[in-house]
Amino acid sequence: MENQTIEFQAKMYAFALNSATKEHGFKKDENWKLTIANAQEKAEIEQKYYPTVSTQIEAAFLTRLSEMVKVVLNRTPAFAAEPINDLGIKHDNSEYIIAYNPIRVHR
Repeated sequence: MENQTIEFQAKMYAFALNSATKEHGFKKDENWKLTIANAQEKAEIEQKYYPTVSTQIEAAFLTRLSEMVKVVLNRTPAFAAEPINDLGIKHDNSEYIIAYNPIRVHR
């Protein structure tokens, strides 16, 4: 049951990313960068970039969710050209997966 919940969360996160891509009118050369972050790092990313899409999860499940998110997103056309290989370093207090576009700096 727990695996189904994590898989569902990964699919919902992918859906949120695809929706944000359409909503914010991303061009073909614009891509999301995904990373694992703690609350402070998430706040810094949100201050610097817009839009962002994040999800929070217990630290114990973060590694499994991040792996499932990579699998789900790499199946979508938006990530087919540049598949996700790594989400960065997980710290002890990491609890978020956050996506941002490094080209779109918050003004």
